Amino acid sequence: MLLGIICNEKAHEIDTLQAVNQLYLNAVAGHMDVQPVLIPADRGLKSEALLARLNGLLMTGNRSNVHPSHYGVAPQAAYEPYDENRDRTAFALIKGALARDLPMLTICRGFQELNVALGGSLMTDIHKMDGKLSHRTPKGDTHDARFVARHRVQFVEGGYLHGLLGRPSAMTNSLHWQAVDRLADDLTLEAVAEDGIIEAARHKTARYCVGVQWHPEYQNGENAISAALFGDFERAMREAAK
Repeated sequence: MLLGIICNEKAHEIDTLQAVNQLYLNAVAGHMDVQPVLIPADRGLKSEALLARLNGLLMTGNRSNVHPSHYGVAPQAAYEPYDENRDRTAFALIKGALARDLPMLTICRGFQELNVALGGSLMTDIHKMDGKLSHRTPKGDTHDARFVARHRVQFVEGGYLHGLLGRPSAMTNSLHWQAVDRLADDLTLEAVAEDGIIEAARHKTARYCVGVQWHPEYQNGENAISAALFGDFERAMREAAK
């Protein structure tokens, strides 16, 4: 089975690169029996032809943010950096995947893209808001330091994640300063952080479309989520391929 994984545009000397963090590929290799296919964030991408050949879609995280014009907010320094080619590619892939009922897992920026693509909005600098935790990437020179489980998320009782994991809550890592503000109408809440920040959602009618704000591709500390989440994503891909 083929799993499409979106890349990001990166500056490189006098040119640009298309890249995806190796951690995603490691997680896919460790938890799934699929062949990853890297998808460039490029304005010339023929998304319909590509999606017709894929069995699933993974929307990755990245340091760049969705351009605020896509959810009706004026651009400002707090919302930077941007990757507008990724925006174009992501929205085309997300809408195309939903139209095909293609299983999709969205992580961090990918979850925010899903929400915006369906009409939701985002907020930034959440660490400056009263009563909110700092969800920003912790300092550290290793993956273990940066991806350590830092706060608890509460799963919605009777929801997908609650049923999948068989527990009411879990510790997750936190590497973001933006978050979902207004959840899109087509999404239903799956988890919230201790400070009320939306941490997970799923599509109400799609075969399998799940978004998480944390990074299940790598987590140091308690981690009851990653293997189950990636494994169930593969299950959905296999069922869709029948």
